[in-house]
Amino acid sequence: MRMSRETPQAAFEHAQAAMLRGDLFEVFACLDVNDLKRVAANAVALSLGARIDDADEEVRRICDEHRFPLDDLLSARRRVMQMPGMEATMNQRDAMKRGLAAVSNLPAFLAALEGYSRRVSGGGSISMRLFQNETLTDLQVQGSHAWGTRVLGSGSGDDVEFVQRNGQWYVKLTASPRA
Repeated sequence: MRMSRETPQAAFEHAQAAMLRGDLFEVFACLDVNDLKRVAANAVALSLGARIDDADEEVRRICDEHRFPLDDLLSARRRVMQMPGMEATMNQRDAMKRGLAAVSNLPAFLAALEGYSRRVSGGGSISMRLFQNETLTDLQVQGSHAWGTRVLGSGSGDDVEFVQRNGQWYVKLTASPRA
């Protein structure tokens, strides 16, 4: 189901409707790529758990299908366990960054990992309540950036930022200070 994200409001409503349907692919398609990378790094780590030698068969299939170089990351994780320290930690972080850069469809990869984690452990990298019972208020657009407030059902609010890329607006999970 493709919906327009031609305005920040439309991007928010698209993400909200997708979450209501439980359509994680569409939720992730509404998020800024930098947020996607951060959530995907968490999802990969969550899917692997404490494993350093190999991954569950389904995780390996998902990684292979989306061209994520799982063996490179597992090797980096083993180095951290064998020789803890800044160099090994940085190497693991870089292996994750390179791996995510190799994935051509980050929303699909992330949706597959989230589905796996939710089936296996009951939890995932994002709350299934994200965007639910929320209203977008105080929207201000400045060029290719916009800021607003996500008002939660309880009346409390969180700042939200949007960024426009190639004519489409994306939600940023962490808002930077308003310009």
